Amino acid sequence: MAPSIGRPGARFALSVCCLLAVAAFFSVAARFAFSATGRDRDLVERERYGVEMLHPLTTLLSQLVSAQSAAVRGEQVDAAGVRQAVSAVAQEDTRYGTVLGTHQRLSDLTARIESTLAAAPAGRRAYQDFGELVDLTVDLIHRVGDTAALVHDPDLDAYYLMDAAITRLPDVMVYAGRTADLVALVGGEDLAGEDAVQVAVARFGVSSDAERVSTGLATSVDNTARAQLGTNIAQALDSFLGAVDAFAPPTMLQELANTVDASVVADRAERVFDTATSLTHLLLRELQALLDARAGSLSQRNQILVIACVAAGLFGIALAFLVLVKGSNRPSPDADGSATRVGVGSLPRPERDQERIPARHGVDSVATRARDAR
Repeated sequence: MAPSIGRPGARFALSVCCLLAVAAFFSVAARFAFSATGRDRDLVERERYGVEMLHPLTTLLSQLVSAQSAAVRGEQVDAAGVRQAVSAVAQEDTRYGTVLGTHQRLSDLTARIESTLAAAPAGRRAYQDFGELVDLTVDLIHRVGDTAALVHDPDLDAYYLMDAAITRLPDVMVYAGRTADLVALVGGEDLAGEDAVQVAVARFGVSSDAERVSTGLATSVDNTARAQLGTNIAQALDSFLGAVDAFAPPTMLQELANTVDASVVADRAERVFDTATSLTHLLLRELQALLDARAGSLSQRNQILVIACVAAGLFGIALAFLVLVKGSNRPSPDADGSATRVGVGSLPRPERDQERIPARHGVDSVATRARDAR
């Protein structure tokens, strides 16, 4: 007859199967957890690369806007400052350009900048030529924000910092600079015709973007775990909004039909440009701080996962050891495959009990014979 597995053997096999199933499940869960953490870490690193490159790009934009204004007025352009800004962007492009896809765009922009500086345009020609350089720089800023995944950041605090620093404030800088240039082109006279329309559009654009900056940053402060964010940006934001209110007041639509004082508009535009530039760099630094904190949190999460895996591994080894020890102590089977079982009824009686039985039998026989004789 074939040997069969008894209950202890079945329990042992079941314990081993359960242990293997738990180990497999934990391995899959740990793999997915590490994979998700790795993707999040790579995304944060890409965003940090983008912020690193946006700082010099913002400086380059401000240099080009200033160069445009100087060229329009017939003044000396700070070519050295523009080239220094281009060099700073090129350094970051060497480090992150492959990831962010900026090599070719920056190469084309650099060539255009050198060509324009060499041509030294003035007046409306400068307004046109430098305006194209400004537009290309803004496009490059947007490109970095997109490829660095900053525009897709899921956290509200980081998203609205990005929106202000990458989308809204660069446009404000451009609008403010062009307003001052248009004023310079009319020679200080009252704005009229197409120039007046362009200034009105620029003022409206500044007002609209400033309102979105204010609303977005309020949302960012309300949804951040970084308590110092609101305090850090409050003063710069107030200065910017104050400059915008002077440049494009809430009653601006009622004033569009009136004559615009060119010199006043130009002065206020320059103040908007300066405060917008400072605020942009500040917001980029705050965005960098948020990303650094997120990277630290992901690193801590990864450490916790490692500790959990080590603890689970040790627990699994201990459990496996206990199962194996218990299995080794189960009853050994007999030759026919069945385990030897010892029951209470099968225990041998003591010898004195066995000796007592015949004696008792003898007493009973004597009593019987006596009873028969009577």
